[in-house]
Parts: sequence; C-alpha cells; structure tokens
Amino acid sequence: MNHCNKSPFISFLGQIINRGSMFIRKSDIRPFLESLSASNDVYVPSGISFEKLAPGVEISLDSKTRFSAKKLFIPPSEELFGFKKGGLRYDIKAPKAVLFGARPCDLNAIKYLDMSLGENAYYMKKRRNTILIGIQCSRPGLFNNCYCHYTNTLFADNYDVLLMEQGDGFLADAGTEAGRRLMSRKFFSSNGDAGRALDELKRRFPAGDAKALSEISPKAIKELARDCYSCTACTVACPTCQSFIVDDALNTDLESGKRMRVWDSCQLQSYTRVAGNVVFRPTREQRVRQRIMCKFRYSLGRDGMMSCTGCGRCIDVCTKGIDIFKVFR
Repeated sequence: MNHCNKSPFISFLGQIINRGSMFIRKSDIRPFLESLSASNDVYVPSGISFEKLAPGVEISLDSKTRFSAKKLFIPPSEELFGFKKGGLRYDIKAPKAVLFGARPCDLNAIKYLDMSLGENAYYMKKRRNTILIGIQCSRPGLFNNCYCHYTNTLFADNYDVLLMEQGDGFLADAGTEAGRRLMSRKFFSSNGDAGRALDELKRRFPAGDAKALSEISPKAIKELARDCYSCTACTVACPTCQSFIVDDALNTDLESGKRMRVWDSCQLQSYTRVAGNVVFRPTREQRVRQRIMCKFRYSLGRDGMMSCTGCGRCIDVCTKGIDIFKVFR
C-alpha cells in the first residue's frame, strides 16, 4: 500500500467526494468560525501558535505559526489512565474540534501522524473528532525557512476544506462530505472554481523526487552537531516528532496514582538510557544524526513519506540558527 496517496482517516470524516467549489470573504472568516465554536473547540493560527478561538484571540492568515498544531492530538503532557488498588480508570478526552488555517506542511504532518499513530487510541479519538480546514500556500518558500519544495509537501490531500486566497476572500474546495456540509453554511457563495485553481497551481509547481534527498552528507552532520546545544527546541516545534516518556505518579496513599505520557526528545542523552545506565546514543553527533536520518531517510523508506514536511520551524526556533537542510547542499 502506498501510504502517500490517501490518509487512512478519510473514512472517519467522509469519503473523498466530487469537488464542491465555493467562495468565502475574508471578512466572513471569523463569523464563520464563531458559528462553529458553538458545538466545537475551534483552533486558529494566532501569533506563534494555534490557539482556541475566543474573544481577543486574533486570527493570523498571512503568516506561519512558530509552533505546529501537534499539541491538539499529542498533548505535551497527557494522563493515559488512573489506577488504584483493584482497578484502572480510563478517560480519553477528545471534544469535537475544528483546526483552521493549517498550511499544507501541517496537513501533511497530520497525515504522517495518521500513519505512525493510527493504532494509538489516544491519538485516534482526537483525530477522528477533528475537522481540518487548510489554507493553500500559493508558491514554494512562501514564508521564511519553508522547504516544502524539497519535501514535496506544497500540496495535501487529507483536508475537509481547503481555502485558496483570491482577491478579498478564499476559494473553498471540499475534500470530504463533512467539508461539503461546512460549505453549505450561509457564509459561502458559489463563485469561482477552486478545483481548477488548485489544478493550475499543481501544474505550475510539479512535485519533485523526494528520494533524491536520501543522499546526506556526513560532513554536514558533524558540522550541525558541533553547533547544536541539545536544547530540544527543534523537536518541540516539529509537527511530526513524537518522542515521549511514560511515567507513573504514585499518590501518598501508595495505592493509587496515574500514568502520564510526556513529550521527550531524541536530542537528549537520557532518551536512550536503559536499565544498567546504558545510553545507546551518548554523543551529540549520534543524536543529531538520528534526527536527520529519521526525518529524511528512515521515514521515507518505512512509510513512503518523509517525516519532515519542510515547514522550517526547527530553523525558526533554533537559538544557534542551525539549518537542517544544509545536509543536502
């Protein structure tokens, strides 16, 4: 099976349908999202991150967030279950949600998470309950440090609705039946042809050969490792990194507690520490190499898709200004 052709979660949100093409004015975006917030948690790009829509929260339509929407599906800290003497308590919290304004790099990151976490009940419940409304970028490298032209992620196919800027508004393309229902609301009008616009964009910017990126320079890895502080900012900002640690927190009664899953990072020496105080990747160069190979080679060979979607956030947040894509130059 070629995982890159279609997200396995399409079936949860409605089968791919014949395109429905509509138009929504920019001035109607907020009223539209506020109407959805009556029955959904609506998350929008606001400044450096995706935030829950509320009075005073601005919607950033013309910029890239510093941090991805990964936290909606994999919270930084999450209780897996509670336990007490004689039993366990499960409570997977997954309210209905709408993720608005995800760019193709973020949509493709979610597609990758769908593949790698498709059997994880905690991820799946949140993912099934989330509608994706994306915004198409008009060209490769639209924002600073964007590399979607390297990773073939300028376009995505796992959206419910995709918006494409045109004049004072957006053309809207429905990707699922759920998306078509959203576009039947009063804020949309039948004006323009989103499908044709998207096809034209794909003709202007055809996909390249992602496998060409499998040749990675060992010298460049050494140089990156020399500059790296192991601060883990890159893995926190990355939309596909999913390293975590699981720990039990025991209450003072010594009979109850909870099991927590917390973000971790492959860039920390402690991440590969096992019993006997053995560390599998003790040097920084080994850890930097692991991250680069995971993003560009291992994932491509295993899943047919890179786990790097070219968003460039790791470069945005790096305190040393490390550019991970220099390994290809």
